[in-house]
Amino acid sequence: MGRNTMIALLLAVSGALLAWMVWSLDPEFARLSGAGGFLDARLSGYDAEAVVAMGTALSDPARAEARELLRFMYLGPDLVLPLAVTLALSLLLRGFAPGAVLYGRRLEIRHARLLCLLPFLYGLVDYAENIGFLTYFPPATPGEWAALNLPEILPWLSRVKFALLAVSILLVLRLVLFGKAGAKR
Repeated sequence: MGRNTMIALLLAVSGALLAWMVWSLDPEFARLSGAGGFLDARLSGYDAEAVVAMGTALSDPARAEARELLRFMYLGPDLVLPLAVTLALSLLLRGFAPGAVLYGRRLEIRHARLLCLLPFLYGLVDYAENIGFLTYFPPATPGEWAALNLPEILPWLSRVKFALLAVSILLVLRLVLFGKAGAKR
C-alpha cells in the first residue's frame, strides 16, 4: 500500500469516526446524560464547573446508559481517532516537508521528523484527556487527588490538544499549498 493510499485511508477513517461521534453518539449522550454532550466534543471548550456538573449528572443511578455510552465512546471510537489523525498528519508532514521552504529555509528530512512531533504531541494529549475522563467520571471512583485536580486539569488538556491539532493542520496546509512556492524566489 502506497503512502498516498495510507493517508487517504487514515483521513477517511478519521472523518467517519468524527462524524459518527459528533452526529450520532454525542446527541444520544446529551439526551441520556441530561448534562449536555461529551465535553471534548464542545468546540467552544469547557471549564471545571462543566466537568463537575457532568460527573454529578453521571453519578445519578438512573444515568447508567449514559455512563455505558461514555465508556464506549472513550474505549471505542475515541481510542482510534487520535491515532488515525496523528498518523495522517505525520505522514503528510513527512511527505511534504522535505524540500519545502518554510520561513526562508529549505527543510530537510530531519526537519520533517521534528515537525512530526506536533501531531504526535496532539495524540498524547488527546489520550491523556480521555484517560482523565475515564478516571474521573462514574463508574470510576477517582481518588482524592484526582477528584480535586482533574476538573481543573481536563479543560487545559483540551485547550492544548486543540492548539496542537490546529497548528499541525495549518502547518500541513501551509506546506501542501505553499511549500514549494518559496523555492521560486
